[in-house]
Amino acid sequence: MNMSHKNISVVLTTYNGSNYIKKQIESILNQTVFPDEIIICDDNSNDDTVSQLNTYTNTNPRIKIFVNDKQLGAVENFKQAAKLARHGNWLSFSDQDDIWIPQKLNKLSDEMQLIDDGITPALVYSDLAVIDKNDNVISTSFWDKQKIRPNKINLATLLYGNVVTGCTMLINYQMAQELFCMENNNYLHDEWLSLIAYSFGKVKFLNERLVLYRQHENNITFSEDYMVPGFIESIKDDFNYLIGKKKFLPHQFNLAKAFFLQYRSKLSSKQISIFESFLNMENKNYITQRIRRRITYL
Repeated sequence: MNMSHKNISVVLTTYNGSNYIKKQIESILNQTVFPDEIIICDDNSNDDTVSQLNTYTNTNPRIKIFVNDKQLGAVENFKQAAKLARHGNWLSFSDQDDIWIPQKLNKLSDEMQLIDDGITPALVYSDLAVIDKNDNVISTSFWDKQKIRPNKINLATLLYGNVVTGCTMLINYQMAQELFCMENNNYLHDEWLSLIAYSFGKVKFLNERLVLYRQHENNITFSEDYMVPGFIESIKDDFNYLIGKKKFLPHQFNLAKAFFLQYRSKLSSKQISIFESFLNMENKNYITQRIRRRITYL
């Protein structure tokens, strides 16, 4: 599909990423649609990440490197990098340790072109393959591994846990403005933007693996929600939930409350009802919560 795309700013954040950062940058430089700029914000690394990054500045003027005076944390660092992007550009988020498929920006841009009306926050995302620290493929499809069915995703299911991965996202300028208004850094930018996209925004997905997503022991933003517990751990968790020693989905309930407080005025009556129904489950017993979650997914 040949379309005239808007300019894209790749927003890349780093922290002690020297082991993999060059592979990621090279994969961005090898895109079939080259970004307008690559904004890199380093969160005060104490390894040689910055010195590796500096090797690119003399050879590629589109690469712009900023080093924080103090550590901001993953979410605030992404927000800062996004604010440095050119006005009006689409934004694509990049982790420091992945590898992008050459057609990633081209394919996401084709889809964004179809839904970006210049007014409504919009988001396009894709599947990914999972690799280990040595670039070996662990899973050919992250969605298959996690039993994610993107055509079944909606606002109600997202409240039980985000499945839209930030490193696959392309967002329009209006969605970037919502990122800047995100007031609480207790939540990841991808789960916040996903709720916007599936409520008062626009969203499309591509059932293609456009990122080699590196899973290793030092992932900064790799969510514990994606770690599948073993059988014994599951039994222990169930027992602790049943006796009230552990709360079920506390992060999701807190996220829903924060989002609902900030955006209720932009939601439809049906969407308000979805939030209220979900939040009413917070003080129910564990079995009731599990049943409701299963019904929602079905």
